[in-house]
Amino acid sequence: MSSADTFSIRYEFIAETVSDAEQTASDVALEQTVELPFGAVAPEFQQFIGTPSECSQESDARWSCTIEYKTDVAGNDILQFLNVMFGNVSIKPGVKITDFNPGALAPLFPGPQFGIDGIRKLAGATGRPLSCTALKPVGASQEQLAEIAGDCAIGGIDIIKDDHGLANQSMAPFEDRVKACVAAIRKSDKETGRNTLYFPNITTRIENLLSQAKLARSLGADGLLISPQITGLSALASLAESGINLPIMAHPAFSGSYTINADSGISADIYFGKLWRALGADAVIYPNTGGRFSYSLDECLDINDACRSEFGTFRPIFPTPGGGIDRESVGEWKTKYGNDTIFLIGGSLYMHPDGMKTAVQEFQNSVIEG
Repeated sequence: MSSADTFSIRYEFIAETVSDAEQTASDVALEQTVELPFGAVAPEFQQFIGTPSECSQESDARWSCTIEYKTDVAGNDILQFLNVMFGNVSIKPGVKITDFNPGALAPLFPGPQFGIDGIRKLAGATGRPLSCTALKPVGASQEQLAEIAGDCAIGGIDIIKDDHGLANQSMAPFEDRVKACVAAIRKSDKETGRNTLYFPNITTRIENLLSQAKLARSLGADGLLISPQITGLSALASLAESGINLPIMAHPAFSGSYTINADSGISADIYFGKLWRALGADAVIYPNTGGRFSYSLDECLDINDACRSEFGTFRPIFPTPGGGIDRESVGEWKTKYGNDTIFLIGGSLYMHPDGMKTAVQEFQNSVIEG
């Protein structure tokens, strides 16, 4: 089997001995393809079974192995690729994906259409991190949210996104909210001479997703927010290859069970920084260490690296840490994470005693000056 017609997934799993590890790797290769015991697979179908490489020991109880699959088993379809990647075996305890290479199936993935350079160009910001906040809370009217958006733009923020909980509620219907927020931001931009980007949340059922995106674009939105684990991962790819021509920011809602367990699921850096990147995200929000979520600093650094490092022909994208960052600590995180980062702050700005304009000005100064 040559790399010209394969793709590969790296798995980590529990095993006591090398023979146990080899057996587990073989079981995974069977489960993810023919889904039969080897003895029940007729010779003509054995070519479709994944091929494990030599197993390596990661710790006393953990082993890893790369399994190479023929592209034929994916049927030239992203969803079947994902099914082969982690379908049935995701239900087995102790199995975790720690890397993948789409190999010959890379053309199935649209990849980011803007990436770091494209978002920088839209924002008119080079050589520094970007600032971002979320419009909140759920329950606010479109007028109230627009007022917040206008204040944030006056303060000089680079990106304003909807909170991922803002959808099409009666308190601030999608179309009314986008119209009001775009108008408020553009008014503020005229005063400041800056260009604040607005990313409304379009997370909805797949049959409505593209029409929602087109409506947002027609109303003047600069980008889109989507929660791929809620819409379904293929919706992210469909949006990226739709020609909508707006950058996509992906939110991690509903993805925790995939990424927070040390012994199962998918490594957070691979899930956010490689898989969502390949599927078309231009920026990926993830829970920063030190906040109300559980990722470690090393995991966060790994996510940043996966978003930015060379990965086939896919553009590097912006890691967007949120939570665990407040307006006083931006300089510290800038030193840790570097310039190719979007810093997302919410509560710390809303709690500023002097109001949102002042809070954003201080935030923006920290982003620019450190």
